[in-house]
Amino acid sequence: METMEHVLLEKAFLTQNDLTRAREVQSKTRNRLAETLVRLGLIPEEQLAALFAEMTGLPRGSGEELASDFNMEGLSRDFLLHHAVCPVGQTDDAIAVAMADPTDSQVLAALEFATLAEIRPCVATFSEVADALGRSADEGFDVEAFMGESEGAGSDIARILEDDSDAPVIRLVQRMLNNAVMRRASDVHIEPMARYVSVRYRIDGRLQEIERHSDALAGPIASRIKIMAGLDIAESRLPQDGRLRITVRGRDVDVRVSTSPIAHGESIVLRILGRAEVPLDLDRLGLPPNALAIFNRALARPHGIILVTGPTGSGKSTTLYAAVSRLLKPEVKILTVEDPVEVLIEGINQVQVRPEIGLSYAATLRAFLRQDPDILMIGEIRDRETADIALRSALTGHLVLSTLHTNSALGAFTRLADIGIEPYLTASTVIAAVAQRLVRALCPLCRRERVPEREEIRFFESTGVGVPDWVFEPAGCESCSGTGFAGRIPLIEIIEVDDALREQIRVGTINDADPLGHADSLAGHGLVLVAAGQTSFSEVMRAVALQ
Repeated sequence: METMEHVLLEKAFLTQNDLTRAREVQSKTRNRLAETLVRLGLIPEEQLAALFAEMTGLPRGSGEELASDFNMEGLSRDFLLHHAVCPVGQTDDAIAVAMADPTDSQVLAALEFATLAEIRPCVATFSEVADALGRSADEGFDVEAFMGESEGAGSDIARILEDDSDAPVIRLVQRMLNNAVMRRASDVHIEPMARYVSVRYRIDGRLQEIERHSDALAGPIASRIKIMAGLDIAESRLPQDGRLRITVRGRDVDVRVSTSPIAHGESIVLRILGRAEVPLDLDRLGLPPNALAIFNRALARPHGIILVTGPTGSGKSTTLYAAVSRLLKPEVKILTVEDPVEVLIEGINQVQVRPEIGLSYAATLRAFLRQDPDILMIGEIRDRETADIALRSALTGHLVLSTLHTNSALGAFTRLADIGIEPYLTASTVIAAVAQRLVRALCPLCRRERVPEREEIRFFESTGVGVPDWVFEPAGCESCSGTGFAGRIPLIEIIEVDDALREQIRVGTINDADPLGHADSLAGHGLVLVAAGQTSFSEVMRAVALQ
């Protein structure tokens, strides 16, 4: 049988650098390699358990099986914990055990020798075994002995020992965050109810309840997260905001923390930032060819302002990052002001606003203009002062990119007028406006086809998109967790400001009541995606109805 390390490298679950790092830490903590890989976040333990089951042909144990109170006489709890083994049950001729590392033949031999019985193993995760055995808080190593030997290994060891330092709550929170990142969640909602604590993940824009815990854990979970985020654990009457950082599969992930008092405790929302799957390439965003050509023309302009509009969670920041990445060159200086900085880009000066110390959008922009920039990216135009500085920067020779909370591309111009920007300034500086939504992509493994309905045909015809013979709708399978969807794709509408539109902006005759009746509109792009089988008609209707 191939070794675990060989299979992990062969399947590209690990890199050679990951394996070297884990072995260095293992040599100092004397944990088994499999556990070290999991504790460093280099591989999810569920994935490792599935791999062990595949390698060995052993069954995957369930949580109910591990809940057994069967004990193995003659074997101490410390031995079982150290070797990640949990007794499950006994028959006349064999003892069933769950093992987190079933490739350890020495442990199997020791169990058979100690019990004088046949051992029938199944596969479990390290957390499942530890929880079943009721892990105590007194296990650990001497950290100080290792810190001076290797800075990288010392940091890894410290994190592993912190996970060991307290019983279930620390491991519960860490597992919760790891699972959220691995399942591509954008947010984690932890909400104490009258009799339980609800944990929900926002995946592909939809909240899904993933697990429930005893209401007795509400306080400990909140305290653990507050400690990680540097918040005041004694204050539960007022909202608090903070940040923390976790490591998942060897990659640092920033998490924004928000707490708020509610009837049964504190509601906690964790926003997961800087995920690696964010594409920083305009060509990979899924923009229609016409929209991409207009966007590239606007980005090639030496000065002016490009506005990206849409509701919260519509992918505006991703589009801005992709645009800025397209503009990144050694001869160009790019400065960004954001709240928060979601993705760090090498070669760009990025600043996070901190209003509590006077570092607002407006104050940062004034300072930036003295830094000799070529391009400015502003996370959001929230008020007249920020808008005025942004537009005047565009007027004085800078290319500016920013976002606005409006429902359509044309709505950007009326929004600027509403916050007090003179129409002549808007007309002179804005070179393009983009409207954006996100819709869920159909799972390609389980989508099912049907004939378009009469109302759907009418909508295709009214927007000038060819009526397809078939449209697809979600079904649900194991791969997509029964939702019928996997991932999200953008709907894009872009308006290039020409002389005619510039005059309408100047005199205030813009009408953004119905910008949807053409193939290049948000609805038109959505129907193109429906015709291609990438999303469903109902998803497009939900998205464009936001207008």
